[in-house]
Amino acid sequence: MNRIHPSLHLLEIFMPVADNETFLTGLLQECTEIPFYRGFELPVISQKQNQNVVRSLAESGYQITQWASPKITGAGYNLSSTEPELRKRSAEYAIELMKTAAESGTTNVGLPSGDDPGDLIREEAKKALSESYHEISEAAAKYPGLHLTLEPLDRYVHKKQLMGPIREVTEWFAKLKKECPNFYLHWDSAHEALATDISLMESMELALPYMAQFHICNCINDPSNPCYGDHHMELGAAPEYKNWGYLNVEIAAQMLRKAAEQTPPEGVAHYHAAVEVRTHMGDDMWKREREIREFLMAAFDRAGLEYEK
Repeated sequence: MNRIHPSLHLLEIFMPVADNETFLTGLLQECTEIPFYRGFELPVISQKQNQNVVRSLAESGYQITQWASPKITGAGYNLSSTEPELRKRSAEYAIELMKTAAESGTTNVGLPSGDDPGDLIREEAKKALSESYHEISEAAAKYPGLHLTLEPLDRYVHKKQLMGPIREVTEWFAKLKKECPNFYLHWDSAHEALATDISLMESMELALPYMAQFHICNCINDPSNPCYGDHHMELGAAPEYKNWGYLNVEIAAQMLRKAAEQTPPEGVAHYHAAVEVRTHMGDDMWKREREIREFLMAAFDRAGLEYEK
């Protein structure tokens, strides 16, 4: 069994303060006092003094992931746009974000695929996305050890992104990977739980040969429920962790075991796993962090995997 390294998704667990990167990097330093985590996920950090904080942690052995996706979509850019000028500007913006993230010693930079444009121009959009990814990959090659990641999202339920169904994604990605070796997949269990044509374990098995890291994320997959979809919802209370979502400790342990049985792809020393839960203004964010840490520890224990205590 290969070792899985637990990570903390600071962008989600401290979402209400994530725009204040000085405050967020202060919280990041506090999180390093918790021996459990070996990686952290952040937004793109742009201020030099904060980049220095993150870089020092990266140099001490933590894996750093920075998500460029919120900034790209928030600015109205689209890497799979079939409008050539918008696609070009989008790729240029993503490259600048990638370079900024590299200043912090980051390992993974997360990129979006863009909204699904519908059946008529979907294949054209995939070609545009491939063109954007090739340009970003070429620019990222100047930073040894820097990985680019694509997170497949659901296409038909909630997020409605271009790259969704995992069989279709992996077939497309296999061709991209041959020409862009610094690209990897980031697998998310919530999006796959919303799929109707494949099980969680089958989905992960398809992604594993290309996967750098993954999220264990709860969601409601009952279409009759008004909260149907991926809202980065809470886990429920220990020890049963029962709520309207699909996730429990045993299901999380199955994901961890499945990943631990697979040798990571070339360039990835260890798979990293984080529980993705979003907090909101007024939440006790540290209490929520403790809850997800205890859940992930319980899943590691159930899977028979080691972690730092």
